[in-house]
Amino acid sequence: MTPNGGLKDPSALLRTDPAIARAYRRSAVMPTDVVVSIGPSFGKVMVVPKDLQGANLTQGTARVAPAHGVHPRFLYWALQSTQARQHWEISVGGATFKALNLEPLSMTPIPVAPTDEQRRIADFLDAETRLIDTVRAGRQRMIELLALKRDRLVDELVSGGQDASAFVPLKYLVSSVSVGIVITPAAWYVEAGGVPALRGLNVKQGRIDASDLVQISHEGHLLHRKSRLAAGDLVVVRTGQAGAAAVVPAELDGVNCIDLVIVRPGTALIPKFAEYLLNSSYAKRRVSEFSVGSIQAHFNVAAMKEMPVPRYPVAEQKRRVSAIEEAVQPIEKAISQMREQDQLLAERRQALITAAVTGQIDVTTARGLD
Repeated sequence: MTPNGGLKDPSALLRTDPAIARAYRRSAVMPTDVVVSIGPSFGKVMVVPKDLQGANLTQGTARVAPAHGVHPRFLYWALQSTQARQHWEISVGGATFKALNLEPLSMTPIPVAPTDEQRRIADFLDAETRLIDTVRAGRQRMIELLALKRDRLVDELVSGGQDASAFVPLKYLVSSVSVGIVITPAAWYVEAGGVPALRGLNVKQGRIDASDLVQISHEGHLLHRKSRLAAGDLVVVRTGQAGAAAVVPAELDGVNCIDLVIVRPGTALIPKFAEYLLNSSYAKRRVSEFSVGSIQAHFNVAAMKEMPVPRYPVAEQKRRVSAIEEAVQPIEKAISQMREQDQLLAERRQALITAAVTGQIDVTTARGLD
């Protein structure tokens, strides 16, 4: 399910044996039902389309059957109102595993309105949100094109003009390449008072998101001294979105890390140039080509050590970093402005939904869609 667009790819639905489906007949859905995701990514809502009549649900989703007099699409929109979302957030609270239980879902506050009014509100929101979603999709496409232009500029400035014969394995330009904690890291997790540890989800292309760090015990930190990070190190995601790389900032000096490749630049490679290099399309292709694993591909330390990279004097690396930052700054600014505008549109969409389902907008003149 997508956040508000229903099924992303109906052809990708799992199928079960008819005998098993009969045993779970209670959770079979009807075209007037509303399905709500209740797992870790709870809150996605969709109205069941006609071609999914009789389909069943897996764990992590809930069937909401509208009562007599409740229009399914009005219910769909009401479940996306701010009041509904706040009720769910409060119900989930600070639980480590954020999932919405059926009881708080059944207690979700839904505004009461005559059936005709529900239909008008649903028609109004269908039309208005479609306009907003169209603008947001166009803006997202622009962001993607700008990002592509930025990446091509970086590629050209990182390795442009360098003969392939001048490339050398990364291991010859750095102090060391190692890996973070990979054996049962969860055994060292503590709720508080420990040492922060970076994971793959904290590492983005060119930056580190420290908003959701785990902590490991001091005992675990001492036992895994080799994966202690220093400011200026590079951490590279090796599993999942493999290849994203970022320089460790000074405020994270001394933290540990889990299942990340650690590149410690020596005197021959400056961290910022290495970050641009490892996030380039060239490096991504290498990571993709040399990732291993049948269930979940990962990039290993040996492959990182052998990755051919251009050899430049430090002064030339600094010149190229300056050129990259000068070239990409206006693109980054444009992308940032578009993301801010998109956020405003998302807030406008949410406010419109809430105002409409709670009767704060007069939709009596809204054009009906059916």
